[in-house]
Amino acid sequence: MAKKKANIKPVIGIFVVVLIIALFLLFKKLGNKVVLSSEGLIGNTAGNLYNGGLFCEYGGRIYFSNPDDDFALYSMKTDMTDLKKLYNDYARYINVDENYVYYTRMNNKKDTPTQSKLVAYHTGVYRMNKNGKDLNAITTEPCGSLLLYDNKLYYQTYAKNNKQQITIDRTDIDGSNTVELITDDAPVVSVYNGKLYYSGKLRDQNIHEVAISGEDSVYLSVKAYMPIVNSEGTFYVSTADGYNLYLAGRDGSTECLVDKAVSWYNITEDGRYVFYQCDEKNAAAIYMLDRTTGAVEKISEGNYKWINIAGGYCFFFDFSSEQAFAYDYEKKVLNFFTPSAK
Repeated sequence: MAKKKANIKPVIGIFVVVLIIALFLLFKKLGNKVVLSSEGLIGNTAGNLYNGGLFCEYGGRIYFSNPDDDFALYSMKTDMTDLKKLYNDYARYINVDENYVYYTRMNNKKDTPTQSKLVAYHTGVYRMNKNGKDLNAITTEPCGSLLLYDNKLYYQTYAKNNKQQITIDRTDIDGSNTVELITDDAPVVSVYNGKLYYSGKLRDQNIHEVAISGEDSVYLSVKAYMPIVNSEGTFYVSTADGYNLYLAGRDGSTECLVDKAVSWYNITEDGRYVFYQCDEKNAAAIYMLDRTTGAVEKISEGNYKWINIAGGYCFFFDFSSEQAFAYDYEKKVLNFFTPSAK
């Protein structure tokens, strides 16, 4: 009697299903793999990050928090064309590398909450592709300042064992290896030559230097805030001398750049221009100091905040209304900044 052939169709079917599942898991794993940025890359300038990190220039585009859309995350070319909405979050402390945009979500600041209160008031540090896709949460804890440096993120948050204490935590860009690095209520956004710099608030107001290992030491014994350290030296606002703006040179010299009370300031990456808000009575205005010529130009009278520099523009905001302005500092042209999706 002839033997019946075994029915292999179920076996093939099971094999195909297993193969599909295996491929799906593999592609998912590869899709979730975080691509590292260039060694030593800094995600935004210290000056911008002290001013809320509302603008960040990278690769011919400006990534920014749009004041005309409840500060949602957008991008545009440096000539302010090709406007694109990336995400609806209220975005602060924007950092960008070759592959991703990182930012602090502060949806509790939204003027118009969304239908879901959970979404509307969600906070944390987030990473997404530069086209606005594949959003990932690094942490969903309430966070403040954020710095991307050398494939690590440094951000303000609450201490794990004391919700009254603000600390600086450090984590890899995929959210792993998180450590509590600095126990001081101060933004840490200035990087130079492999070290971090900040002005103390809890122990003292001196300017501190922090090694990547976490070793913390006093760098300059001056009462200061908003220190920006670069190849020239250290720019800082002196709390001991009327909030004047100083530069402590690497040769040991000290120069007063602005002998008036300064509340906000920023400098161009080449160090030529200094923008600052003067708060002195009868002189309240935003100014530009050209360090090459020594000329001081009054850009606009009044009280302003959040001075950001990107794409050849100085962006700043009215202190009360938060109306945004864009100043082309080469052409010396001031306009309202009113981006709207097309």
